[in-house]
Amino acid sequence: MSNIRYGRPNMNNLPYELGKAIFEEILHSKPVNREQFNKEVDEFKKQMIEARRKEDNEKSE
Repeated sequence: MSNIRYGRPNMNNLPYELGKAIFEEILHSKPVNREQFNKEVDEFKKQMIEARRKEDNEKSE
């Protein structure tokens, strides 16, 4: 069993069909590749930092 645990969403006011569709989607979705996800996030952070540096350099000139 996984160490990751999630709280149960409150679905009291949802129509039955919608709640069932949401759970079906969750249960049948592919697991997330966390390593790939973290690599993409790190790359995006680098791009954002570089863009901000360029922007700051243009403002200071």
